[in-house]
Amino acid sequence: MKDMIMKPKIWLIVIAVMHSVMGVIVPVMQMGASKDDLAIVLYFLTVSVYLLYAAFMTEGKTQARLAAVLCAPVVVWFIVSAIMQLKMMGVPVAEIPSGLFPLILWGLPTVTGILNWNTD
Repeated sequence: MKDMIMKPKIWLIVIAVMHSVMGVIVPVMQMGASKDDLAIVLYFLTVSVYLLYAAFMTEGKTQARLAAVLCAPVVVWFIVSAIMQLKMMGVPVAEIPSGLFPLILWGLPTVTGILNWNTD
């Protein structure tokens, strides 16, 4: 179990699924894909594709580095958004304490990517 938790692949898949559900499926079901929100929904979908590429098309050192490089900026974005109280689609991006869950989820592939940076 410990080995599985320390693999960037697992966290990349978890993040891609959560990102797709919360960023694409839920908004479309709730709002009905209004034209104003379509750009954000498509961006969420694009990020999910990047994450799934890193999870399934790479391995070892490359996968770990992609996990760190793709996910670390999002962690920083969540922290900055929480400090500045930024909103997206009228909803706070990282309001504490509810913003801790996505911050931790994006932080896990970042940490495992850094820890496995030079591992084959």
